[in-house]
Amino acid sequence: MAEEKEEKSGRGRLRKAIAKTAPKIAAELGGPLAGAAVAAIARAIFGKDGATEEELADAVANADAEQLIALRRAENEFRLALRNAALEERRIDTGDRASARDRQAKMRDWTPSILGALIIAGFFITLAAMLAKKLPAGAETEFSIMLGALATMTAAVVNYFFGSSAGSREKTMLLSGAKNMEE
Repeated sequence: MAEEKEEKSGRGRLRKAIAKTAPKIAAELGGPLAGAAVAAIARAIFGKDGATEEELADAVANADAEQLIALRRAENEFRLALRNAALEERRIDTGDRASARDRQAKMRDWTPSILGALIIAGFFITLAAMLAKKLPAGAETEFSIMLGALATMTAAVVNYFFGSSAGSREKTMLLSGAKNMEE
């Protein structure tokens, strides 16, 4: 029903019109980046923002070779912008983890280590209880939910202590140790 409604709208026509030339932009027309996708198409076809989806659908349907090349170029720029945004998000996440580790090392804070140990112990104790004993009727769901939550937290703990930036943490500790020796 929603697809039929969208097909009749300008967005459905626009998506069909550019699907072969700019498939990534076409895919984003149905998602949270629809506004950016429409703007990219408008700049490629008309050289400016502000065209309606109906106008764009008509223009793409009657586009000449030069406009199709511009649309293909907009597709490549759109893909590059999405990749850059994903890289920036990873950079921020990595920096956040490194900052937390750095804080822990500088303050000699045992809280993350203690919580990590408790989470991992809780995971294995819950797993052992589920395997060793017959759970009361109706409690399987609750234990499964608890095990799933603990498994997720265990993965986060392992990633924090041994993940991709564990080497960065070790380097930070070595550097801070070298600075302490100099002082």
